[in-house]
This record gives sequence, structure tokens and C-alpha cells, in this order.
Amino acid sequence: MITIQKTIWMRYLVLGVFSLTLFSLSCKKRVDYAQYAEFHYLNSTSKKIVMDYPKKKFAIEGNGGEYFFGVRGIGPESISPDSYNFGLPINLTEENRIPVTIKIGDKCFISTETSEHTLINVNSYKIEKINEGHYKFTYTFTEADYNRAVNCP
Repeated sequence: MITIQKTIWMRYLVLGVFSLTLFSLSCKKRVDYAQYAEFHYLNSTSKKIVMDYPKKKFAIEGNGGEYFFGVRGIGPESISPDSYNFGLPINLTEENRIPVTIKIGDKCFISTETSEHTLINVNSYKIEKINEGHYKFTYTFTEADYNRAVNCP
């Protein structure tokens, strides 16, 4: 009787040790880090700029006006500036890349993915790394944007 109990007890002990070992090897510690992005929009034109898009609506007065917003998120310990799509005023997933129309004075500037100077592409922004996980993105509207603008529909 004692031999049978020891055998049963041993099986449970082996099963328990095996389960704990398997469980400890399969668990990975995931750590998320705070990410912060500052988006600054500067108006170097003499015209008022109005952007009316479902995710962001703002107006910037001419001659040095500025609009600013910040976005917080979580992500990996190290992040590159082109990974900050969550803060841009539009959704940058492939299926949602659509033109954005910005009114500059009495004209409309259409910002598309292939535009020379565009809100949609993070590379059109001046990028400054403040510290790890914190970037400042600055987009400046220029007279060249106004000159490329067309009559509003």
C-alpha cells in the first residue's frame, strides 16, 4: 500500500515540476514604454489656414500663427520617428490614406501621399528627438504651399 501511494505521489510530483518548468519557459515578460509626440503646425504665410478633417480640426492665423497638440501612446523601448503615425491628423494605415484638403486663404491645398510637401508623410515634418520615446514634429505651411494651392471646389 505504501509503495502504491509513493508511486502515485511521484507521478503527481513529476507532472507538477514539468508543468511549472514548461510554464516558466513559455512566459515572456512584456514591457511597454511611454511614447510621446508633439505636433507643431506653423504658418509662415500671410493667409489664415483652416484644416477641417474628421480627426483634427484647427485654424492657424497668418504671419507666424501656430497650432500644437501632443499625443501619448505606448510602444517599444526604442522607436523611430516614422513609427509615430498615431499622432498625425489622419489615419495612415494603407487603406485609409486619402487626400487632406487644407484651406489657405481663399485657396485649397490638397495634401496627398505623393505631394511635395504633405501632412500625410512624416518625412515632410522637421523631426527633433527630445529624448528616448519623445519626438517633436514640426510642419511649416509656406508661400510655396499657397502657390501650389488651387481654387476651392
